[in-house]
Amino acid sequence: MVNFKASLMQGERKRAQATQCVEVHDAVSKLEKMKLHAEDLKCVNPDGVALKVVAREKLFDGESNLHMKAALVAPATLARLGAASGRALLCRPGSDFVLSARPSAEAAEGEVLLGEAQRLSLHVCEDEYYEWIPFHLPLDDEGCCSCELAGLCLEVQLMHPPRDGVPFVQDAATLNSRISKWLFDEIVSDNEIFIVTVPEGSTQLVLRVTGCTLPDVEEDEEGGGDASMEAEAEGDADQRIVRSSHCYRGLVTARTRVYVGRSTAFASSASHRAVCDGIHITGVIVPSMRPPRNAVLVMTSDEEMFPVHRRLLKPCIALTKAVRDTATPAPEAAVGVDCATFDRVLLFLEAVNRGTADTYTFDMQTLPELAAAAAALQCRPLKEACARKLGAFEERIQIHRWADVVRHNKAGGGCWVTMDGMVYDLEAWLPAHPGGATIIPEQALNVDCTVLFELYHASRESFTYLKEFYIGELHADDLVLVPRSDEAPSDDFMQQL
Repeated sequence: MVNFKASLMQGERKRAQATQCVEVHDAVSKLEKMKLHAEDLKCVNPDGVALKVVAREKLFDGESNLHMKAALVAPATLARLGAASGRALLCRPGSDFVLSARPSAEAAEGEVLLGEAQRLSLHVCEDEYYEWIPFHLPLDDEGCCSCELAGLCLEVQLMHPPRDGVPFVQDAATLNSRISKWLFDEIVSDNEIFIVTVPEGSTQLVLRVTGCTLPDVEEDEEGGGDASMEAEAEGDADQRIVRSSHCYRGLVTARTRVYVGRSTAFASSASHRAVCDGIHITGVIVPSMRPPRNAVLVMTSDEEMFPVHRRLLKPCIALTKAVRDTATPAPEAAVGVDCATFDRVLLFLEAVNRGTADTYTFDMQTLPELAAAAAALQCRPLKEACARKLGAFEERIQIHRWADVVRHNKAGGGCWVTMDGMVYDLEAWLPAHPGGATIIPEQALNVDCTVLFELYHASRESFTYLKEFYIGELHADDLVLVPRSDEAPSDDFMQQL
C-alpha cells in the first residue's frame, strides 16, 4: 500500500527536525523533574515555568468544547508566559502537543488546569509539577505562519458504550463543521486526543488526530497542470520555497479541511468494540490520496513510497529522468536508500531549497548512511556537505600519548576519558550529563572506563553521543600503561562500542 504521508517515519522525521530547530530547549530528565518539587521550583530552560497539573473536571461541572485546547492558568502565570491577546501558546519541552494558555480565576498561581484528554496526550499526571515553555509559531519571511494546515483527518469513537445498544448516528459534514469551529486558530498534532460533547443527547465523543496535510500538497493536487509541470522542468517557474508533503503538527485556519471518520483502531476488548461500533458516521468524505501533480513518487529500498516535489529532487542527478518526465502526472522512481535515511535526505533538500544548507547540522551517527545515499542519488550538495562534516570530524582525530592525557586532566578542568584505547573529550558534556557533572571526573579520569560506562549506560541511546566527543586513539605503545578494572566488559557491549 502506498504511504503518501510516510506516517511510519514521522517519529524519525521529528527527531531529525528537532536538531534543526532554532529555538532549542532542553528535555527534562527524571532527576530534574524531581527538583521541580523543591521550594525554588527550578526549571531547566531559562524561559521555563514550573506548574502543578490540576484535573479540570474536578473544578468544573462540564465545559465548552471551545476550551478543549485551553490550558487554564492564573493571570500572573499568563503574563510570565509572554501572553498576547489574552492567550499564550504553551508546551512541555520535547513534546509535540501545544496548548493555548488562557486566564482563569479558578487557577491558582503555579497551577495549570488540564482536562482528561489533555493529560492523556501530554502524558502528565494530576498533582505533579512539570516544566512548561512558551511555543512560538514558525513564521516565513513575510511574517506569516508557515505551518497552516490544508487538511486535518480525525477518527471518532464514543466515550461510553450506548446504554440501549442502539448506535449513535452523526452526520460527517455537521461534525466536520463543528470541529473546524472548536479547533480554529489552534495548533494540533498527530495522535492528539480530544473529548467533546455533541448537542444530540449530550453524547461524549473521543476524537484522535490521524493525519495533517500541508497546503502545498492539496494546492498541487488541484492545480498545476501539464503547462506548469513543463515550466518547472525547464526551470522557468518561480523559485518559491516548497516543503515535503508529510508533517505532524500545524495551525487550523478557515482554509483547513476537516475529515472525520469512525475509529478503525484494533478493538482489544468487548468494551472497546462497543465504543468503536457504537457510532455510525453518515456521509463520510474520504480525502483524496492521489499524489500531487508536481511530485515524483520515490520508492525506497524498504518499499516505502514518498511523494516529493519535483523541485526538491533537482539536485539528485539519478532522479533526473523522473523529475523531467512531464508526460506522467506523478512518475515513479526507485532508489537504493532506506526510508529512514531518505527522510533525512529530504530534510537536507528542504534546507537546500530554503538556502540554509550551509548551516544544516548532521548527526554523526547517521553520516555514513547519508554519504552512501548521496552517492546512490548522485546528489552533489549532500555529498559535499557530508565530506565537509567528515573532514571537520577527522581534523579532530589524533594519536595521543597516555602521559599527555593524564597531563591534560591534571591541568585543571580537563576531562579526557579513555575506553578500549579510544579517547573522548567530555568537558563540554559535563553540565548536561544526566548523572551529574561530578561523577565522571571522580570515577573515570586517568583509567580505562569501559566497564564503568557499561555499568551506568544500559541503553543504546548513550552511544549516540560518543562520536561527537571522540578525539582520537591512544598510541599503541601506551595501551599497557592505562589502569584497568579487574572486570572485563561484556562481548555485546564491546561490539556496540
